[in-house]
Amino acid sequence: MILQLLHWLGFLKLRTAVGYKGQIAFQWPASSEADYHLLLAIEEAITTGLGPIGLVGVHDIGGGEMNVFIHTNDPTTVLGKAMSLIHGNYNGKELMVGYRKFAEDDYTPMFPPGWTAFQVS
Repeated sequence: MILQLLHWLGFLKLRTAVGYKGQIAFQWPASSEADYHLLLAIEEAITTGLGPIGLVGVHDIGGGEMNVFIHTNDPTTVLGKAMSLIHGNYNGKELMVGYRKFAEDDYTPMFPPGWTAFQVS
């Protein structure tokens, strides 16, 4: 729903104008203020170290989950780079990652291996 609102408001169009064709969503469970502070720390680590292969777009928290969205043309490389940047900052057992092209609504699961569905609330 939030993505639809951002798209309607034109924010996603603005991001695609810089040449990125899709986005990766990194998702974790969230239920406390400490989770929000962790989200900000993870977002900062990715933003600082990602380089030109992607652009950290927005983040959101709610519905029991928190998400960091990264705009990219190379989701596999961004996944590997972002995972290396956040390694040790968060328990990866609860991490889920999905990718979608901006022209599409549905995400393709990327992590953990074997997942068949990925959804952002």
